[in-house]
Amino acid sequence: MLNRYHIQLAEKPNYLDITFQFTPRKPGKQVIQLPIWRPGRYQAQNFAKNIPVLKAFSGGVSIPIEKIASSIWTLEASETVEIRYSYYANQPDAGGSVAEADLLYINFINCLLYVKGRENERCEIQIEKPAGWQSVCTFKNGGKYRELVDSPYIAAPAIFQHKWKCNGVKFAIDVVGSRQALTKKLTDAYEKFTQTQLDWMGTFPVKEYHYMLWVCPTPYYHGVEHTKSTMMVMGPPDRDAYEDLIGLGSHELFHVWNIATIRPKELFPYAYDREVPFSTGWVVEGITTYLGDWFLYESGVWNRQEYLAGLLGNLKLHFDRDANAQQSLEESSIDLWLDGYGVSLPSKRASIYYKGAVVALALDLKLQAKNGKSLKEVMHKMNAEFGALKKGYTKADFIRICEETYGESLQDFFHQFVETTTDITADLQGILESAGLQFAQDISKGWTLIEKHAF
Repeated sequence: MLNRYHIQLAEKPNYLDITFQFTPRKPGKQVIQLPIWRPGRYQAQNFAKNIPVLKAFSGGVSIPIEKIASSIWTLEASETVEIRYSYYANQPDAGGSVAEADLLYINFINCLLYVKGRENERCEIQIEKPAGWQSVCTFKNGGKYRELVDSPYIAAPAIFQHKWKCNGVKFAIDVVGSRQALTKKLTDAYEKFTQTQLDWMGTFPVKEYHYMLWVCPTPYYHGVEHTKSTMMVMGPPDRDAYEDLIGLGSHELFHVWNIATIRPKELFPYAYDREVPFSTGWVVEGITTYLGDWFLYESGVWNRQEYLAGLLGNLKLHFDRDANAQQSLEESSIDLWLDGYGVSLPSKRASIYYKGAVVALALDLKLQAKNGKSLKEVMHKMNAEFGALKKGYTKADFIRICEETYGESLQDFFHQFVETTTDITADLQGILESAGLQFAQDISKGWTLIEKHAF
């Protein structure tokens, strides 16, 4: 069965008019769902708050539709159903949707209903955009609903593009809002770290990938990963955002492996109708944060001093802010669903990004010191055992693969760095010292990172 969607700009500002058409598998009660969260932000956002009302029709006649929960509706039908509704699209970040006079940006997971239990059915979507506008989206009609809601769409009077091929894969940077953002310095950097990541992992899960960038009019910095693209929002246009854009692009690209492909068991498959806590957020974001910076150095985009400055930045973000967190890194991963992206209780949680990056750094250096191996071998094994086989991993799986790479137990390391709130300062300093780096706190300078010899 082919489910059909139609979207157009509404007469009312900031609204989209949407129709959803489906045919019941069997006559009777149909349960209609809107996702309550989106991959990339593990927190209930309840997008249904942006829908005033649904109206349902079958055979050209209006039929009753009842809202039974915040994001669930039911109706009775035996023939093809069309549901009509409006969606308030005024969330100007990389995970939202925006309908403005000069921009149409849609994250379909925000606004497209589905029949519960039929997320793997194939879809067709038609979007009415103003005449002459350009658009970018990686979804191809006939793909599954899961693919559709993983494929952001952007349309504007002009989209500035840079395209290239890397290891047989088509890549593009698609910029809306400012031609000036697409500098040669930026495109060169993106080509370099893209090449390095694909060479480092050896395979790439998709045949085409888009770095989508909206240069928005207000100060902003945000990115969201997808299997075939990333959506980045950066502003304002007169800001020199080069450093932020290379860091964000490198980070989001590695997520094609580390979450879109290599995924925790709890998220395989995504259950859009409920919260899905998982304890390995530090693997998803910490390793990606650490390696995202390392790829900038390995590709030559960053020099040695810039890389060390990036390392120090992540270390300071943890030790200056979260060193006394009352929650372990594992507990903080689970509490993403509570307050992981906003203000929480003072000293409650550790950042899965920055403490996670510290754990990744320490693990990588331990592997290198022990037998010359690194996180590269770990991620290759994770990809072969889980990503390539399309099955999810557990924390125990990740630790096992790290131990196989290391050659002996790492239980004490993970217990101290991930599972408890033990002070890791001295142990981390020892690991860094063995790699030729001195990490210390100076009364006047704060935390410093000094390279005593190359590692």
